[in-house]
Amino acid sequence: MDAPSPSVGPSGQTFQQLLAFYGAPAYIRRAQHVQDALRQLIARCEIQREEWLSLVRTRLALLRGYVGDWDRLRPWLADEDQIGLLRDLESNVQPRLAGPVDTSSSARVLKKAVHELVESLQRFNRRWREYVEAVDLTAINKVREGYNRHYLLEKECAVRSAHAARQGFQPLPPLTVDNLLTLLPELPVPKVIN
Repeated sequence: MDAPSPSVGPSGQTFQQLLAFYGAPAYIRRAQHVQDALRQLIARCEIQREEWLSLVRTRLALLRGYVGDWDRLRPWLADEDQIGLLRDLESNVQPRLAGPVDTSSSARVLKKAVHELVESLQRFNRRWREYVEAVDLTAINKVREGYNRHYLLEKECAVRSAHAARQGFQPLPPLTVDNLLTLLPELPVPKVIN
């Protein structure tokens, strides 16, 4: 959120001097605090997410190495859409192995690798959902509640117009587990043929 543009002339100079001396007006600092709180929460969650993604990345990279081309997995997948899902997963998760893996023509090896990936994805999703459901959202929701309660008053004091202060204002609903899962979702799991 940007600070309001000061008018030209002495009042504009006064505004610039106050801004330089005291920093941004309270309403701008409050909005920034809301954004910072969300960024910090997401950053904390991403640290755990990255740790748990390591096994998924390894399984996905191994499977990719074994098949060379995702289309070779078609016999073990429920339908053609699952190949696209694997491609998207590879693009999003960006798996890497320390060394090269030889492709395999063994049906047993490929089937086992597919099932290990599915199990790894399911385990990740279970752990991730449990983790997100346990995240304490109390602090961030207090920040959002404070924003809803004080932002308009602080902005009105700064811009000296209730009408101007209300323009574009949207109260923030409490952050929920579903919101957090939208920002940091579970991973798609390909449907396989047993």
